Amino acid sequence: MEQRRMDYHLHTLHSMDGRQTVDDLCRSMVERGVQEICLTEHIEPGHPDPSLDIPPIWDVYLSEVAAARRKYPMLTIRAGVEIGDNPLLRDKIKADLAALPLDFRLLSLHLVNGVDCYDVEDYFGGKTRAQAYREYAEAKAESILDWTDFDSVAHIGYAAKFSAYTGPERALVYADAPDVFDTILKHIIELGKCLEVNTSGYATTGDTFAHSTIIRRYIELGGEYFTFGSDSHDEDRNYADIERAKDMVRSMGGKYQASFEQRRMKLYRI
Repeated sequence: MEQRRMDYHLHTLHSMDGRQTVDDLCRSMVERGVQEICLTEHIEPGHPDPSLDIPPIWDVYLSEVAAARRKYPMLTIRAGVEIGDNPLLRDKIKADLAALPLDFRLLSLHLVNGVDCYDVEDYFGGKTRAQAYREYAEAKAESILDWTDFDSVAHIGYAAKFSAYTGPERALVYADAPDVFDTILKHIIELGKCLEVNTSGYATTGDTFAHSTIIRRYIELGGEYFTFGSDSHDEDRNYADIERAKDMVRSMGGKYQASFEQRRMKLYRI
């Protein structure tokens, strides 16, 4: 089984916070020797900040992806979505997604009880570290357990990205909620879905999202399928630290990284 240089968490100007064009993304990936990418543009239905609840214009997005495929035949380009789950609008989100011809669905959660964890004062205020992190873990579990039609679970540990805590206390680790994480990981395994290894965590916690302790537990429980993503929003971070993360997962016994075409999974050796 071959290896493959892939990045499955990327944003362009089709995301409300993207800072690169589709062409910028593809050109930079070809320059880095990347073989396959998946654009995972944001949807954030019902986000309390209206400027973040701006989905892609889907026909324009898909048209640009098609044009990029013609221009960069040496690069496999997939069209995906990062689902910003919201339990208050979940039925509508699922219905809207059903109409979209996408290759890949990345299940994400930014809102915990209606508050985005990036809002440090609102989310972390009045809570202990244990309370803040467990509340996030439980919300993440509720989200994942209510979904079956997804391909990979995004950045478990998102709350730590904007944490009020620093140093060794910042990372959200398996020991913070082992019962909750076991529930999440067993569900992912039972469904045959992927766990994302998101390398944006290296810049904030010194580890990936999900944390290496959670990844190790996933492998212990029998989990085999991973996607790797830089979560890049600009050209400088495209494919950042992917090989570093693959080395880490490989050292733990991780087996496969996945790619997707029209929601069909293909496996490569990590």
